[in-house]
Amino acid sequence: MRTEGANDSRQRPYQAGPAWVVSLLVTLALVLGACAGDLAPRGEALRLVGRDVPRGILHEAYDGTFHAVGGLRPYTFTITSGALPAGITLQNGVLRGAPTEAGNFELTVEVSDANLSRVSQTYTLQVTVAPPTRFVLDAPQTEVRNAVTVRANLEEARAVTAVRSVVTWDPALFQLAEGGPVAGRNGFALLWRAGEGELQVDLAPLGKTLDGTVELYRFTLVPVAPPVRVQASFAAEVLSSSLDPDRQHEYLRGVVGAAPRLRTGPSPEEPATSDDLPQQPDSPEGDSNQ
Repeated sequence: MRTEGANDSRQRPYQAGPAWVVSLLVTLALVLGACAGDLAPRGEALRLVGRDVPRGILHEAYDGTFHAVGGLRPYTFTITSGALPAGITLQNGVLRGAPTEAGNFELTVEVSDANLSRVSQTYTLQVTVAPPTRFVLDAPQTEVRNAVTVRANLEEARAVTAVRSVVTWDPALFQLAEGGPVAGRNGFALLWRAGEGELQVDLAPLGKTLDGTVELYRFTLVPVAPPVRVQASFAAEVLSSSLDPDRQHEYLRGVVGAAPRLRTGPSPEEPATSDDLPQQPDSPEGDSNQ
């Protein structure tokens, strides 16, 4: 006979609680989460974007980037065929340096990713010579009756640090207006000296070098016996910090204005003489004969 409340000698079998299962699941989740960055999701295939690289200028700093998309980073770029111009190297997908030779350079670039996928493409890197520096006098090309402003410009400048120029004209036709030349913009150190039919200007930028097209200075000529046409000659010495040795010290000469009228023979009233032709000026100080 069984008495209520008596101890039951039979023991129930041990049942483990859910705590160890939860702990195991949490551990697996952490491990999978840590590895998630290394798993390559299915997505866009690895490829190189664009078929062109920037054009390079001889002896000037160059920077050109190859762009890859898709796959799994990080990317590794290598040149599998062809060659870069001297002075240019490939660094982590970027072309850097300053080319020291001109020409067209064909090369095949390969990019690989963390999945060991590879793709390649052929490019042509063109390196050209920069246009020559030009010193230009901007003046009217027609007859003038009143004072006229002449502008001295530098075109295709490359890292120019100083310019010395001498402008000459016929003093019987024009006189330099009072006040002399004026700098084309702020930030120039300008020194000048004038003589009969001659103006010498030494100019240097304060701070940055000169690049591209720059107005150096301007001056005013007053006609002596109008109407007359502006005719002048110039000689300029241009200094540059360019890496191109041919541009570091340049000498430029030229003539501005309409050419004198040519005749088949002198007229009794106005015989033709050699003075009718524009004369080349003497070189500025420091100019070496070339």
